[in-house]
Amino acid sequence: MPTTLRFPTLCAAACAAGLAGPSAAQIIVVPLEPAPGSGVEGDGLEGDGTGLIPTDPVTGFEPLPPDPGAGWNPIQLDPIDPDAVEPWGAVSEDGPPVLELLPPGSAVGQDVTTVAEDAVTQGNGAVLKGLDKLAGTVEELRLASGETVGLGWLEITLGECRYPVDNPSGDAYAWLEIVEEGQAEPVFRGWMIASSPGLNALDHARFDVWVLNCTLPETPETEATE
Repeated sequence: MPTTLRFPTLCAAACAAGLAGPSAAQIIVVPLEPAPGSGVEGDGLEGDGTGLIPTDPVTGFEPLPPDPGAGWNPIQLDPIDPDAVEPWGAVSEDGPPVLELLPPGSAVGQDVTTVAEDAVTQGNGAVLKGLDKLAGTVEELRLASGETVGLGWLEITLGECRYPVDNPSGDAYAWLEIVEEGQAEPVFRGWMIASSPGLNALDHARFDVWVLNCTLPETPETEATE
């Protein structure tokens, strides 16, 4: 036999009213009141129930005085005679001073480093070292100026070799052109420096070349000694 649940009539009516929500007639609009301490009184306000609209201007700032500079003590400046002003000091008999424009980035008082160039002279040839990175072999190469030698599939041509006059064994500057077989453009062309081999080095996967020294021209004293 089915069971029938019965609710009280009063609870059912109240629950239905709560679920349905308030009707439009139940919404009450309460007008806003001025904020405490705002200085705005209700006499100067108009409202339609939805908010406040001020009808009188809100004051609270003091008006500016008619003369803002009243009470100030002005500073009296002595007039200047332009003809009596000498910005660069007294002008000499040679005329006014000349302004020198410095290049951008320079400043007066900076330390200036002067690099002295070594006096060099030209040798008869050069002594090079050639390294085969894969085989691990090192070969000494002696070239006269304008001569070409081979290192593997590289051809090395010496243009000239220069060395310091006061210290022939101190350094060497060799102009080299290195060409690889099958390539139109040289793989290296320029100066190699014995004291700084990494400054301008050959960039090759198999071989490496660097300068040792220049060969000096023979002098009468050298020939007599030999």
